[in-house]
Amino acid sequence: MNDKMRPWKKVWPSIVPKEIDVKKPLSEYIRDVSKKMPKRVAVDFFGMEMTYEELNETIDGFAQGLKRLGIKKGDRVALHMQNCPQFVISFFGILRAGGVVVSLNPMFKHVEIEHELRDSKSKILVGLDYLYPEVEKIRDKTNLKNVILTSLIDYVPENPSLPLPFELQKNKYSFSNTLILKDLIGSSPKEPICLVSDLKESLALLQYTGGTTGLPKGAMITHHALTIASVGSGYWFNNTADDVYLGVTPFFHIMGMVQMMCAPLLSGGKIAILPRFIPDVVAEAIQHYRCSAWVGATTMLVALLQLKDIDSYDLSSFRYICSGGSPITAEIQKQVKEIFPGAWIVDGYGLTETVSQGGAITPLGRFKPGYVGVPHVNDIKIMDRETGLKECSPNEEGEIVINGPILTTGYWNNPEETKNAIRNGWLYTGDIGSMDKEGYLKYSGRIKELIKCSGYSVFPAEVEDLFYRHPAISEVAIIGIPDPYRGESPKAFIVLKPTFIGKIKEEDLMEWSKENIAAYKRPKEIVFMDELPKSAVGKILRRLL
Repeated sequence: MNDKMRPWKKVWPSIVPKEIDVKKPLSEYIRDVSKKMPKRVAVDFFGMEMTYEELNETIDGFAQGLKRLGIKKGDRVALHMQNCPQFVISFFGILRAGGVVVSLNPMFKHVEIEHELRDSKSKILVGLDYLYPEVEKIRDKTNLKNVILTSLIDYVPENPSLPLPFELQKNKYSFSNTLILKDLIGSSPKEPICLVSDLKESLALLQYTGGTTGLPKGAMITHHALTIASVGSGYWFNNTADDVYLGVTPFFHIMGMVQMMCAPLLSGGKIAILPRFIPDVVAEAIQHYRCSAWVGATTMLVALLQLKDIDSYDLSSFRYICSGGSPITAEIQKQVKEIFPGAWIVDGYGLTETVSQGGAITPLGRFKPGYVGVPHVNDIKIMDRETGLKECSPNEEGEIVINGPILTTGYWNNPEETKNAIRNGWLYTGDIGSMDKEGYLKYSGRIKELIKCSGYSVFPAEVEDLFYRHPAISEVAIIGIPDPYRGESPKAFIVLKPTFIGKIKEEDLMEWSKENIAAYKRPKEIVFMDELPKSAVGKILRRLL
């Protein structure tokens, strides 16, 4: 693609380079920061501060420890943790040792863990002690040679700066046939190490994502792609050493990993790490740390909006807030702007396969309602859904396809899935969208979530956006259900705001929808729920509904 075919470059922030390339792996950028600003705080965990110098030396110590355990270039090492300093140390230590990070969802049960460990053939697992019992159930069915454990309380100070979640109030656990992370680091030399050679060939991540077979598949991410994504994110948001990042978005997920762990550490800023999202604790953390930057799930923003005493917190410190996982509606944006008055509110669209930053993102100060943003490092086209061969005209809906340097090289041990998804170098995302003449991307939804009503195409996100305009609705999710007459009809699952519970009925919202939503988009059923099922990163799980 030449620049004439990239209209989005005209709306780019002036501070963002038109081209980005890297010559060294991500972990070495952290080494550079540790030399320039050794005493600056890199991570803060409930008041425990670790400087860049300390972080860099600890990462080297862990990498040396892995080398002593026999890890060789390309060996897979699993991470099984919530957000904590040990995740950061382990992640970059694995990379410096030449290993490949396999991030496991800490919410997984043993059967789910077994699939990813067996598929990746991980040789070592680094995990939290209280999560280990699920691993222990299936350890003898895997390729694990060593398990290295740590406790969340290892890095909690005597007088925490914030309320501790229950898992940080537990005692340490010990298990036979396991190693202790702090002991391994303490007994290893802190000599500089980086065993990454060819950035474009060497894998940094096996990042598991959903597959058409129902089993997660490992997207292969090179050091080159991961580093460009992280450097690119820093450029886009104009990250600086003065920024304080809200590190509550899960690091095991590609969005939190790149946007709230990797990119911040390249800037020399501070990450205020929280192990999981608890709305009132997050609000207190924002106020306490004076957080200036956050990339998180839209559902997290919605949860903050629902805090009864949200107005009592000083949340004016944010410079930017970027939502992801699902489009931010104009109504939600308006509410977010009210409680975060100093922040640029932006949206984003990315995938595991595009290492988060390789999708589309709103230029700071140029939010366009209904659109998730413009392409950054990668190129994006909209192709017709029938053949996938014809490029669509501006504002015409089709399948979103992506090409560029921030792209998976394929799926681990899965040539069939790779062939289906990557054609002539372009990733066919399975997502439906359109682009306007400025190159802004509008995301409509997944192809498999498309609801066909009486021949019309209905996207859940569109109907959800309409429902969010009702003052009683806190959250809503739309799915398609069989309809003998229309083929399919929408069904709405709704969580009411606390002040409306018991004061409004399903029938009231059905009547409202008749006045505000076209007949073919209108839900046939409405069900009230206490909460919607969500993934660990806050995405609403429609498949469970």
